[in-house]
This record gives sequence, C-alpha cells and structure tokens, in this order.
Amino acid sequence: MVEPTRRNLDRAFEESMDMFSRARVGAVAAVDPRRPKTVLLALDGSSQDPFGIAVAKQFRDRFGCALVAVDAREGDVPDDLAAQVAETLGARAEPKGAGDSFAQILTAVEHSECDLLITPCPYGRDLEAVGPDSAGTVIDVLLARSPVPVLVVRKQYEPQGDLFRQVVMILTAENEMAPEAAAWAAGLVAPRGVLILVLVLEHEMYENIHALMQSIAPEMDVSIDSLSHALARNYMRLHRGLQKAAAEGGFDYRLNLHVEGEAGPIAAEDASRPTLHVLALERGDRVSQGSVQGRIRQSLHPVLIVVLSLIHI
Repeated sequence: MVEPTRRNLDRAFEESMDMFSRARVGAVAAVDPRRPKTVLLALDGSSQDPFGIAVAKQFRDRFGCALVAVDAREGDVPDDLAAQVAETLGARAEPKGAGDSFAQILTAVEHSECDLLITPCPYGRDLEAVGPDSAGTVIDVLLARSPVPVLVVRKQYEPQGDLFRQVVMILTAENEMAPEAAAWAAGLVAPRGVLILVLVLEHEMYENIHALMQSIAPEMDVSIDSLSHALARNYMRLHRGLQKAAAEGGFDYRLNLHVEGEAGPIAAEDASRPTLHVLALERGDRVSQGSVQGRIRQSLHPVLIVVLSLIHI
C-alpha cells in the first residue's frame, strides 16, 4: 500500500508540472536528436562482446553510421578480435596497439574520429566473474578522459528486434550536460519506443540543503516536496523540449519523479530486454561524478554516459 505522504507528493508533483506547462516561459524548441556518425567498438573477448557487437550493428543499420573496431587487450594475444569482427560487420579495424587498455582505446578514439564509443564494462573481465557492482579501472579512466560519449554494455542480452525500446534519462541536480544527454536520448530511442526523464531527489542533497537553510533561517521549513518541485522547475524547458521531440519523432515520452531510497527501480523495466540508461556527466562536479559511477555499478543494463560536445573541430 502506498503511504499517504507518497500519494501527496505524486499528486503535488503532477499539479506543479501542469502549472509549469501552462506558464509563460517563452518559446521552447524541440530537442534536436543526436545520432552517431562513426561508432568505435572496443572488444576484450569477454561475455559482454556479443551484445556490444549487436548494438553496433543496429546503430549501423538504423543510422547508416560507419563502424570501427579495436582490440585493446593488453599484452600478447593469440588473435586480433577487431579484424575478425570488422570482417563480419563490414567495419574498419584499428591496428592492435600496446600498453594499457584505456590508452589503446583513447588512441583509437582519436584516430577513428568517432563520435560514440561502445565498450564492455568491466573491461577485460566477464561481468559474471567479478559481480555487477564492479566497473573497473579502464571505465574510470575513460569517463575521466574520453572526448566522446561512452556507452558501456554490462549484461549479455539476446538481441530482440529494435534495441532500446525504452530509454531512461536520469538527472539528480543541475547539470550542464543535461541538454546534450537529452539530445542523445531522443536520438537513440527505438522507433515507437518510450523515453522517460527521471528526476531523482537524493537524500544527501536534501540533508545538505536542509542543514544549510536551518543555519541561515531556522524558521524556514525545507521539505522534500519543495525541493522536488524546485528540481522540476529547473528542468522545465528540457521537459518541454523532449515533449516536442517525442511528438515529432514518433516515440512516447514521460516524466517521472523518484525520491532516493524508494523501493523498486526508478522506472519499470523488462529484465529480459535492455533498457538504455542515459547519464549526463559534468566533469569536475563531485555530485555528478558520484551519481554516474553509482548508477553504472547499480545497473546491469547498458549505460550511455554523455561527457562532452561531439563536434570535431
């Protein structure tokens, strides 16, 4: 049974968003969907590789993008996975490099001039062997240094029709990369799929703001409800832009509010099918970095981390 406070929060949130939708906020353009032109697929021989290959193939079929493969395993290896996969996909293979895996991948990103990187996570180890709460050093370095968005594949899903029929974009606070992440979410959601924007109110954020306001104005009551509404107001223009993008692009769109600590997933997910989680990473921001790292480790689903503008100069 849903607690009365939970029902009240949901109702207040919906009423607030209705009010925001009617407010005079000026013209809001549809979010311009962003899609890859060149995709780099990193391979490591793990059980995550087959699904990464399937994702790359579907991107090629849907968007007509070029594919490049790289085998970034360290040390001497008996074969070149990139050459084998490239022949199968009609892709180009980057020459096998030397050194750390993350260095080889970053070099391939530069040489290929890709605008999207797909890589297994954790890199170089089967997910089943190390556990779902592991991301690995290679992923940590890529998130810190990659000049393009990184799509990490976790669980090995069997490809079934259009991948990413459900895309969930998660935001926890003000984030400069939110518009870019929204553009990728709108571009990658499968035809007739659903895109869900989830605004997460984290308890740490609430406690910090509550303590600060109590020290400044003890008489002021800063509730979870008020902070949730403030978060919604902050992303009102993005919400409207995604509504318009959905109408133009032929996919469904929903806005959800999630309070950290609630039972269950942040969005209804089919365990048998992949749900693409889209995260906006603002480098140098502790809250953004912690949220992204935590979400990757919590999810078995593929995760797209949008880090920088993808325009090559």
